[in-house]
Amino acid sequence: MSLWLPNTMNYEAYRVDRAVREYDERLMFARNEETGDWCIFIKMPKGQQPYPVLGFQDTIPEPHKAMERLIAADCMRHGNKIYDDVMRSQQKIKDDARKVADEARDESVEHIEFMMRQHGKSPIIKSYSKEVKSNVDHE
Repeated sequence: MSLWLPNTMNYEAYRVDRAVREYDERLMFARNEETGDWCIFIKMPKGQQPYPVLGFQDTIPEPHKAMERLIAADCMRHGNKIYDDVMRSQQKIKDDARKVADEARDESVEHIEFMMRQHGKSPIIKSYSKEVKSNVDHE
């Protein structure tokens, strides 16, 4: 992979690179010459190419915008919060689906009861214990 590293000639890229390095010294902002994308890379051990962790396509972002995205995606520092947000979101989706299903079930039950009453049937099942006699038994 061929990288173009920002220098003082490209002040916008240099500012982003400086902000990224201040956040974490293992990170760097550079342009991937093969794809043309500006990325935040993490430096790998000696002999290995830097690994892209966050891409910005072909535009150089403002340093504060790049940092907002970097901080929001930082699993190492904010992994628990990101996990909690994902789990909370999944629980809300499940709760919403359960609510829709419960409403549909209740509506179906109402329609069935209505239809049974239209045909002279009661949807309520009456059961008595052997000790209790109903009025029907005495008639």
